[in-house]
Order: sequence, then structure tokens, then C-alpha cells
Amino acid sequence: MQRQPGFTILELIITVTILAIVISLAVPPMGEFVRRYRSEAKARELFDLVILMRTRAYSEQQRYTLCPRGIDASCGNDWSSGAILFADPDGDGERDTGETIEKIFSGADSGGSLRWRAFNNSGYITFRPDGTTPAQSGHFAYCPPSGEEEIGWTIILNAIGRPYVGKDKDGDGVRETGRGDNLSCATAPG
Repeated sequence: MQRQPGFTILELIITVTILAIVISLAVPPMGEFVRRYRSEAKARELFDLVILMRTRAYSEQQRYTLCPRGIDASCGNDWSSGAILFADPDGDGERDTGETIEKIFSGADSGGSLRWRAFNNSGYITFRPDGTTPAQSGHFAYCPPSGEEEIGWTIILNAIGRPYVGKDKDGDGVRETGRGDNLSCATAPG
């Protein structure tokens, strides 16, 4: 009797067991990768919107405003629910009749939070026709639904209106705000 090529049931069980162990070790890092990617995609979406707003204000020589999205495409109070970008000729920071929405930011993931802190405490951001803000330096702080500061981010708007993504300058794994403080998700308002 000649032996047939192939695997025995014992060899197959051992191979499947080893494969299951390897997959179970790879799943947790993959979950963190997905959470980190989703958070970074939100940062990129908002950063690109601020760049677009500044560019439009300068190239079209008119004021542009970004405000939290409220009911009926008006300005609201909660950045987590999204934001609207519109030409704001009167510069009042409110979307009036006839001011067309140029772009919409989708907001934070469900359970996450996004907040804006600025020098002048206004609830919106305006760019003037010269591409600068009227003393509106500040920062956005995003906390993901998991509350992990290491996955959160900050976008800082300097005094002349140039945005940049916050860095982890002290090497502790958490990005800093414009004031140099670590992003804090423990006290982040929803």
C-alpha cells in the first residue's frame, strides 16, 4: 500500500491552531490602527477645510467664516456635530440668507468630541480678505470615542491664520495644544 500525499488530521489541527494564535495576536494592534486611521482622517478633513477657507478668503478677496453646524444649516454651538464654511461678506459670523454654504465638515465620530478654543472666545472662525484672522489664534482639540488622548489630535491656528497640526513635543505620546498643554480627553465636553 502506497502512502497518499497530503496532511493528516493531526497536522491540520496543529496548523489551524497556530494560525488562530497568530491572528488573535494581530487583532488588537489592527483595532488600534483602524481607530488611529479614523482619527487622522478627521484631522485631515478639518485641516483641509481651514486651508480652503484661508485660500478662498485671499483669492476671492472676501471674508469666509467657519462655524459649528446648527439646525437648518445655521451656525450652532457644538463643533462635534460638524461645521459649515460660507462666504460671510458682512463678517458677522452668522450665516444669513443668501450666504451659500461652500463646504461642510462631517464632525466628530459618534461619541467623540471636537472643541475650539480661541483667544477672543468667539464660537466661529473668520478669515479676512488678506488671509488672516482678526486675533483668532486658538486650537481645535479632538477626542475620539474611545477617549484615548494618544489617538486624539489638535489643529492650531496661529495669529496670522496659518494652521498646523499639533505635535507631541515632549515625547509622551499625547499631542499638545497651542498653549503647550497636553490634549486632555478626560474633561472634554461632548
